[in-house]
Amino acid sequence: MYSLLVTAEAGAWDRKRYGLPRARFGEHTAEGLRERYARLDDGALAELRAMPALLAYEQQLDLPARVARISRLFLGSGDELRFECVLFERLLPISAAAIGDLAWELDIGRFEMNRTHWAIKDVDLLKVLTDAGFIEASAADLHLSDGLPPSVRSTPTQILITPTVFSIPRVAPDPRLAAVMMPFAREFDETYQAIQIACTAAGLTCQRADDVWDESTLIQDVFNLIYRSAVTIVDLSGRNSNVMYETGIAHTLGRPVVPISRVVDNLPFDLAHHRILTYLPNAEGLAVMTTKLEQRLRTLIDRQLFRPS
Repeated sequence: MYSLLVTAEAGAWDRKRYGLPRARFGEHTAEGLRERYARLDDGALAELRAMPALLAYEQQLDLPARVARISRLFLGSGDELRFECVLFERLLPISAAAIGDLAWELDIGRFEMNRTHWAIKDVDLLKVLTDAGFIEASAADLHLSDGLPPSVRSTPTQILITPTVFSIPRVAPDPRLAAVMMPFAREFDETYQAIQIACTAAGLTCQRADDVWDESTLIQDVFNLIYRSAVTIVDLSGRNSNVMYETGIAHTLGRPVVPISRVVDNLPFDLAHHRILTYLPNAEGLAVMTTKLEQRLRTLIDRQLFRPS
C-alpha cells in the first residue's frame, strides 16, 4: 500500500512539513481501507509511517511529484493532520504527465488530482515505479528500502509455489497469449468477441477455458491456460464465483490481470479496489470497451510487464 498526498500549494513538498484537515484524509480511498485508518489510532499512524508516500500536486500546477517516507505524523490543533517526511533524494522527481500515464497502475481516479487530499491505495507504489522504469530493479533496495519494512520494498520476493490441487504444465508460458476468464453464458459471447478484437489489435491471441479440452477436469484446463498466458483478462460481471477463483489463481501466479465488468458496485472488497474497465453490453458499449482494452494491453506491453515475441 502507499499514501497519495495531493496539494494545491506550490512548493509545499520542498518544506518536507505539511498539514491538511483531517476531513480530507481518506478521500478517494476504498471503503474498507478508509474504515481501517479513519480512527488514526496509534496502530494506524504506525502503518501510515511505514508506507511509501507519493507527494503530488494538483493537476493545474503541473509540478513533479516526489516519493517519500512519513517520518513523523500526529493530529495537531484544529483537527489538522500534520506530518514530516523524508524524501528519497536518489529518486528523481516524477513529472505530472508521468503520474497521469500511470494513473491506472497507481489507482488514481479520473478527477482525483484536482483536489487536495490524502488517499490510501492498495498498490505497491515502488513496484509500479520500478516496472515503469523510474527505479532500476537492481538498485531498488539501495534507493528506497532504508527505514521501510520488507512489505513495502520494491524488489519482488521470489516464493516457491507447489500446487497440491493442480498439475504444473510442461510447457513454457506463451508471451503472445491472453487468457480470458468469464462466465460460461451465451450472453457473454459478444463480449468475448470484443475481447478477441482488442487482443488481435494489440498483437495477442486469446483463449477462454471452453476453447481448451486437454485435461479430464475443466479446472485443470483453466489452470493450464492461466499458467501458459502472459496476461489474464477477467470479466467480473455478476460476481461469478468461478471467475473470482480464477482471478486469484492469476494473481498468485504473478500474471498481469486486466479486470472488466458491466458494473462494479457489488464487487467484493478484495477486488473492488482494483482499477476495473466498465462497459455496457451493447454494440456501442462493446466498441468503446474494445478500444480501451486494446490501449490497456498496449500499456502493459510498453511497461514490459510482458512482451509478445
